[in-house]
Amino acid sequence: MLIKGDTMSEDKGKTKYVFAVAGVLILGSLFGAYASFSLLGPKDLGVRYTHEDYLSALQKTGIQVEYEGMTGEELEEYKKNAEKKSIHDYDFEFSEYERKEFTLTNEEATALLNELAPGFWWFDDLQVKVLPDGTMEGSSKADIGRLKTDLYSDVADDVPLPLPDSLNIYSKGRVSVVNNQLNGNPESFYLGPVPLSDKYLEEESVSTMEEYFPRIYTVVPGLEISSLTSNSNGEFVFDGVIPQKVSVTKK
Repeated sequence: MLIKGDTMSEDKGKTKYVFAVAGVLILGSLFGAYASFSLLGPKDLGVRYTHEDYLSALQKTGIQVEYEGMTGEELEEYKKNAEKKSIHDYDFEFSEYERKEFTLTNEEATALLNELAPGFWWFDDLQVKVLPDGTMEGSSKADIGRLKTDLYSDVADDVPLPLPDSLNIYSKGRVSVVNNQLNGNPESFYLGPVPLSDKYLEEESVSTMEEYFPRIYTVVPGLEISSLTSNSNGEFVFDGVIPQKVSVTKK
């Protein structure tokens, strides 16, 4: 019989396994290529968005954000030079939840992810894209330091080798979210310039990522993603319950 303590040990063991792979790949790469882990930009997927794309995405989602009393154009102006912050230093109030069904173009989805909360978001220069066959691509510079403290402090010490504070990542594959659970069938995954070997994209590693990655979106209490998929028009398709108002104040 497997007791709870055994389950926790097994989960942490799987986490160590995935982190160990990432660490070995990073430290084993050529020194001359190290800059592309963080100093150079992430892979360009060719997705270019405008402020109008962001406004269109806000209209579709219905989300309104108030940060330290600022909204609208005042908030947009402030965001241009916003410094990175820890979610633990602020109080977040989510309210007026509604069920929403909408589609987002590559440009609208990329705009929303980059512009909704840049001071708190853990990914810079992010681009997301739906390919004609329904496969999804994602590229960004991940703030590893803040991810470890904000979302993964309970497993951060399990990383057997040091990771850089920021890391360019790229992924491609079939991805969906059903009832808040991530389902992935990755084709490729890059940490900086180093591709993750196929053997690390098999069931054990993927299941570990599917377990821990949802923390990034379930950090919003009450968020219900019934489904997040793509359609034949190359758009992201969302169905779920999301807060319509978000208020953020410093503790």
